[in-house]
Amino acid sequence: MRTLRRRLRSFGTPCLALLLCAAPVNADAQVSEASQLVSPGAQLEPVPADEYQKLSFQVLKNARVETGPKLKNLAISSDGLPPSIFRALQEQRTYLEKNGTAVRAALTGARELAGDNAGDPSSSQHVPCHKPMIRSVNGKTKGVVFTPMVANNIYKIEGCFFGNVPGVVQLEAHVAATQAESVHPITMQLDSTSLGAWSDNELKVRLDTGLRGIPDYPVTLVIYPSNHRRIELHGCRFVAARGNSQLLSVIPSAWVSLYPSGVGSRSIRQLGYVSPTEASGDVFTDATASSALVVRSDPEPFGIGRDIYDFSRLNPEWVVEAVQLQTYSISCPEVITSARSFGRWDAEWTPLGVSIAFQESVCASSRPPRSGFNTSLSHYAIRVWVVGPVGTQPLTLVR
Repeated sequence: MRTLRRRLRSFGTPCLALLLCAAPVNADAQVSEASQLVSPGAQLEPVPADEYQKLSFQVLKNARVETGPKLKNLAISSDGLPPSIFRALQEQRTYLEKNGTAVRAALTGARELAGDNAGDPSSSQHVPCHKPMIRSVNGKTKGVVFTPMVANNIYKIEGCFFGNVPGVVQLEAHVAATQAESVHPITMQLDSTSLGAWSDNELKVRLDTGLRGIPDYPVTLVIYPSNHRRIELHGCRFVAARGNSQLLSVIPSAWVSLYPSGVGSRSIRQLGYVSPTEASGDVFTDATASSALVVRSDPEPFGIGRDIYDFSRLNPEWVVEAVQLQTYSISCPEVITSARSFGRWDAEWTPLGVSIAFQESVCASSRPPRSGFNTSLSHYAIRVWVVGPVGTQPLTLVR
């Protein structure tokens, strides 16, 4: 297998996205300070190209691999759900815990008319019915969330004139007309564990826990009693069960903005991005179980900055659960004039993804009186775990 160094020189390799900056950037304070470290070697003739290649390979091969902490995404729940959905399901579950076996005793007509229940969220459930209607689902009159996730998969529908003979209950997509034909209704099942799961004013139903391959979308709850009348509750939402988190095997290069490191009036010699990382070569064997690998290298210091990852283009409802950095602390050759690092490794969440601050390591060694070896390196691998609707994929690769 060809090594990563050879792959980074091959622009035609399918698994490699090589990004080179087109415009130089002004040297900052770190670059200036780092330049002072390599000045003794810079006064000497550089080592021959073949020897430089060998020394660079040695530096990388002897690098110390350090794995950072796993950084959790606090913007999602433990189930991979947005906070608003998680709260809605909590409210529905709490209502069932308090009112799951029977509706609270009906209040007297006098109290209803007197308005004693103005502050009671269930007071509207006791207003007399004059036509078939759905009053609430798990205590909610709007914004009901339906999901096959086991912990939340029981729904108490309260209303009027459902009849005493079981009919059909289903969720119908409330999407654009062009999409409606491809989204089939989801039939709900009567809860076999409940006595009297179908009555004239209360139903207890659940979703098939085996539902897979369905994204989240807005729905209308529809009841078809045995007399075929249609009873609706609008403004609901179907939320698919989430699968286990998985390592993102590929991060498309179009999703990544690498900091355009520069050296003086030219671009950095090597700014490489590799994803997938299976063929990352015999130097970065520890990176093969990562989502992407970023390589920076130049004979001169190039400064520090941040790389930006945009995960907003994951497939619908897929989100990043956590990220982790694997960094490489280089080991300079034996004859050393100076060795130093600038900046620090860091990962921060952004509204669209994550930004990675990278560290630069500078080696300067001399072999007087004729030659000197200078190199600046910054290498890291990133692991990204994602979670989304069970039975779907996080991204669609176009080859």
